[in-house]
Amino acid sequence: MLDINLLVNEFVVYAKKNLLSNNSYEDELFSRNIILGELSIDTFKVVELDSSRVKEIENMKNPDYFVDSLTSYLKETTELTDNEIDRKITKILGLLTPFPSEVVRKFNDIYHKVSDEEALKYLYSLSIYNDYVKKSKIDKNLVWESDFEDKNIEVSINLSKPEKNNKDIAKLLVKKDPSLEKYPKCLLCKENLGYYGRDDHPARENIRLIPLNLEGERWYLQYSPYGYFNMHCIVLRDCHSNMVINESTFKKLASFVDTFPYFFVGSNADLPIVGGSILNHEHYQGGEHILPIMHSKVKEYIDIDESKHSSKVGILDWYNSTVLIEGRDKNDVTSLATKILDHWRNYDDLDNEILSHEGETRHNTITPCIRKIGETYYLYLILRNNRCNETYPDGIFHAHPEYHHIKHEGIGIIEAMGLFILPARLIRQSNQMKDCLKNNLNDDEIVLKYPDMTGNFLTMIHELKENYNEETIDSDIRKYINNVCMNILKNTAVFKEDEKGQAGFKKFLKGVNF
Repeated sequence: MLDINLLVNEFVVYAKKNLLSNNSYEDELFSRNIILGELSIDTFKVVELDSSRVKEIENMKNPDYFVDSLTSYLKETTELTDNEIDRKITKILGLLTPFPSEVVRKFNDIYHKVSDEEALKYLYSLSIYNDYVKKSKIDKNLVWESDFEDKNIEVSINLSKPEKNNKDIAKLLVKKDPSLEKYPKCLLCKENLGYYGRDDHPARENIRLIPLNLEGERWYLQYSPYGYFNMHCIVLRDCHSNMVINESTFKKLASFVDTFPYFFVGSNADLPIVGGSILNHEHYQGGEHILPIMHSKVKEYIDIDESKHSSKVGILDWYNSTVLIEGRDKNDVTSLATKILDHWRNYDDLDNEILSHEGETRHNTITPCIRKIGETYYLYLILRNNRCNETYPDGIFHAHPEYHHIKHEGIGIIEAMGLFILPARLIRQSNQMKDCLKNNLNDDEIVLKYPDMTGNFLTMIHELKENYNEETIDSDIRKYINNVCMNILKNTAVFKEDEKGQAGFKKFLKGVNF
């Protein structure tokens, strides 16, 4: 059995190095007793660790060793469920983490004395050390870049993120009886700070939030537990209110990059299908990553009144319909964005299947993202429409049915900008396809052996079979997935890249009162 006495001694060394605010003897006693108390251990003996073991512990990049060891110990010595064990370990790590006010104080101190970059890195490191950010699990995701001649995209098979259904996401916008609402109301509410958790809501004792002032509103910065890229942050509003895209959104995004120029930040759209997975709490996403869209160039600038505006407006050479506004005057940049949004809200173009409204149902919105380089703002506006019809019941400008075997979820901001987050099932299904190809199975044999290898998966297998080579099949599957992701981005374009679509795009922009 695990030597729990030794483990507690080692855990204290880890906490002193990575979590506790002060490396004092009193803090060491305090942290030791927190661990013993939560584990209900009544006896203890201090063990002097040899210097090599101490150094090994101090060099640990995350608490996986202690999380795994404590999990095994609690399974052997208690009757706690897996969820109860997770909550207990999270509580221990949360108690060993400095109080929220101390983290905020240190963050602000680093911000003002060193830089925004170092402050953001401090919070990120702390979030890894206390197991809020599951870095080792994130690192297991498969990530690659396409090899297109231009406009490359990035693809990630996320091993921890479950697939979500667009219809379930839309239900979040339905108002319920407030008396039936749970606490916290959602995973993004500030009330998660220190929350003990329950079977249908994860423990959050180890989360730490940084308060922000964005255009006079109170917001918070945190990191994503299962980030899509390095330092993937979430910026959440103080109050639990639905996603919205308006002039205030653009100003708050610009205010954020004024405060943290090291990061980009953007917002999912405020409608189902073209929005994100959480529509009932206003929030943004950002980080240090340079998303593929940010490498694209402007293919054509739009004429605007230079006597009124100092910024430039251009059509981006990107798969979906994206306008780029670049300028040094924040008010001018956000003003231009608002003019484009206002025009788009009620814009119809039947030739390109764009209807802004059907009855009281609104379809047109924007997915915005901004970054700041030096003194220049780069504001990306992706035009979105969530209309459905009989041919495309899941969305005309959504991934079309022939691609749903790879990606069925809505295309939110991260994917619209070129980083695809694909479901973990694709690893299993790719191995199944390789087996089918290697053994030259026919369709009936495939479906009998692998029941979910139907429909578009059979089409995919047939396509891969045409030039099957066992040595290159992994690469061939990735190339197939790359092309699917590219075509999904083209599906999301409200103005297609053909002559009619681009003419419609220019007509729309010429109608904006610049």
